[in-house]
Amino acid sequence: MKLYKFIPAVALLFASCSEDEMDRINTDYANPPVEILNGRLMITDAIMATGYSASSGDYSFYTSIYNEQIFGTGNNQFKNAELRQLAEIAGSSTFNNVWNSVYANLLNLKTIIGKCEPGGLNDGNKDLLGMAQVLMAVNWGILTDMHGDIPCSEALQGIVNMQPKLDKQEDIYAYIFTLLDDAIDNLTEAGASGMKNVKDQDILYGNNNAAWLAAAHAVKARYKLHMIKRDANAAAEALAEAKAALAGGFDGMALNVYDGTESLMSPWPAFQFSRDYAACSTTVENLLDERNDPRKNIYIYYYCEDEELDPADPEYYAPLCGTPGDQDEATLSGAWDLSAPKWITYDDSWSYPAYPAATTHILSLAEVNFIIAELEARAGEDCTQSLTDAIEASFDDSSAFGVIGQSADDYVASLSSRLSANALKEVMVQKYLSQCRDEQVETYNDLRRCKAMGEEFVVMTNPRNVNGSSNRLPLRMPYGNSGVSSNSHVREAYGDGMYVFTEPIWIFGGTR
Repeated sequence: MKLYKFIPAVALLFASCSEDEMDRINTDYANPPVEILNGRLMITDAIMATGYSASSGDYSFYTSIYNEQIFGTGNNQFKNAELRQLAEIAGSSTFNNVWNSVYANLLNLKTIIGKCEPGGLNDGNKDLLGMAQVLMAVNWGILTDMHGDIPCSEALQGIVNMQPKLDKQEDIYAYIFTLLDDAIDNLTEAGASGMKNVKDQDILYGNNNAAWLAAAHAVKARYKLHMIKRDANAAAEALAEAKAALAGGFDGMALNVYDGTESLMSPWPAFQFSRDYAACSTTVENLLDERNDPRKNIYIYYYCEDEELDPADPEYYAPLCGTPGDQDEATLSGAWDLSAPKWITYDDSWSYPAYPAATTHILSLAEVNFIIAELEARAGEDCTQSLTDAIEASFDDSSAFGVIGQSADDYVASLSSRLSANALKEVMVQKYLSQCRDEQVETYNDLRRCKAMGEEFVVMTNPRNVNGSSNRLPLRMPYGNSGVSSNSHVREAYGDGMYVFTEPIWIFGGTR
């Protein structure tokens, strides 16, 4: 009798599989690990996060209140910020979400850059590398501008280093300029060789290397401008970079990803639609009125949810515009839900954001022209044309929200007496007004930078900015709670959080 041995097929399968084959079988291709992901697929999220988390989001929302560009309403955190409540302004929980988001984006960008190194998955992709370096410079720049000294050189290492040290802001700025110089070199090379490795994953410029190169110069102009108190050469360098950006065809770094639904819209319209926390500020309204500014019908907009209410009846209507710090807590937590001046995002339907498709600026064309105008004015040169170009860019942006019945040329002509009296002041006022829509983070930098240089061109009026002899207008943002709770270096720097009222960041005259 013959004896037959049967070996199960599955056993034969496993016996014949190599270790590499088993690794392949055990890979979840629906959720591939970052190690095998092409860097060009990762840059899309990096662009989105830069626009939505770093440039906009919580930093933009809160600085808009500190800058008095909007008035915080309702019984919520915006009211608390308006009233300068310590727990809201100095608490580590306030900016924890955006702190985490920006660091997560920096880790993504670090990974992309690593993939572009020799031997990496994207080795030789100079276009992708240059894009990631520009975005990394923006993210580090905003993070250090908001918080001062932060973990940088030892950050983003995961379990390798769970306690990264704080780097001095001076060193972080040096790193930012190194990133931008490298980006300029890489994008120049990519453009010269016609590289198109990123393709439609680049939702900002569609893999247009020349546009990215111009943007690199624009970003460098911004951060050189921040340095003018600290570096005698910074003004000339900022001017040169701004002009290089325009010569390269810079037309703004602006995201527009609206898909026609409520699920994907720009941060400010989305925030206002879901929260309804923002109303107009009399600080802005007064500046517009003093200049007979044609943007007033766009910036100062009113609506009422009940057509039967009488606009003249103070029992039902909140003040036309919020005077910063001039409302008691009861008024702030009530009345607004009946009627209020609704900030720029509302239309005649009175109920839905009219402009969910509004672009989100990472850096606008107007900002670059304002940099040139400011530096010309500081040098005692005629800044009329640069200012006109800046205001024209602002008008073009604002015209998406309504009709502007005046040209930039005519408007600047109407400002002639102001320009003659103090051109620099008028340039800074115009930049402040231009950035009321979604560039409040940079306005916050301008206000602090000018104050550090002994200048105050836009006067903050909130009486709660001072409590007795103590300042209550934050000079910086507190660290995020995840850093405070888990990193002893951050925790020691944070202390009780009250340093945000007393210590400016290094570029604006402080020590850290």
